[in-house]
Amino acid sequence: MTINDKNLAEGEGSGHPAVSAPSSPLTDTHAHLGHIEQRLGPEGLENLLETYRAAWAAAKSEKTPTARLPFIVDIGTRPGDLLPRLDRFGSLPYLRFSAGLWPGREVFADPKACLEQLAADLRHDSCCALGECGLDYFHMEAERERQLALFEAQAALAQARNLPLIVHSRDAFQDSLGVVSTLGGRIPVILHCFSYGPREAEAFLAAGCLLSFAGNLTYRRAEPLSEALRVAAKGKAFLVETDSPYMNPMPGRGKASTPLDIGRTYAYAASALGQELSELVKAVQERSVKIFRPGIEGAGGQG
Repeated sequence: MTINDKNLAEGEGSGHPAVSAPSSPLTDTHAHLGHIEQRLGPEGLENLLETYRAAWAAAKSEKTPTARLPFIVDIGTRPGDLLPRLDRFGSLPYLRFSAGLWPGREVFADPKACLEQLAADLRHDSCCALGECGLDYFHMEAERERQLALFEAQAALAQARNLPLIVHSRDAFQDSLGVVSTLGGRIPVILHCFSYGPREAEAFLAAGCLLSFAGNLTYRRAEPLSEALRVAAKGKAFLVETDSPYMNPMPGRGKASTPLDIGRTYAYAASALGQELSELVKAVQERSVKIFRPGIEGAGGQG
């Protein structure tokens, strides 16, 4: 698919030069459609879905292989939230779905029952990954030991089901590393919305993980993230996401985001790495397909 560029004006106070961002939809491996609708309303969500639908229709008319088409991974966070999302969006070919338990109070009311529900959801053919799950020592909605036990149980489930594991880690580097290191690179492990620096990046990469960068990569004083990106790029071990409706890249910081904003993060990443934007988009697309859409038409390549 051809990428049409448009000028991205420098955001006020961003500290970054202006770069050109793609106007066509691109792959977003971490978004929350339900939260987008809550923030932007049904019309905002429909605009997003229609834009991806139109891009798929145009590309299919040109006989573009499916593996080159942009897609979105809609992320699960709560017990039992997979089937309602599938009922509503499951027929849309440009969406993929995960199921996972974010470490929040709701889950810790009955973690055993939540894990049983999750195990059932993971057996669904439309579930392409487990997550997001992990550790959050910033919000700290449960004690460290309870969060660790839940994370370890989900990591074991992902390995048993041979599914990618999508990890949330905030202010919890050492404990997160301890859990993912036990997986030994046997399944893809994605540190979503990566928020640490180059030292932590090297440790996660040594454990066989991939790092996924969101809009905060473009923020002022985010040089540690740019350094982490450069570390991950050496091993071709990074993805790009929005975590929408959060983390809107500059100049939209503070506003609700959607996957339609991800082009600015791709563009900034390409600029930070000194790469051609089209080359970076192609490489990230290939990695994303291998993880979340293996075996589809046109898959392969050296991402």
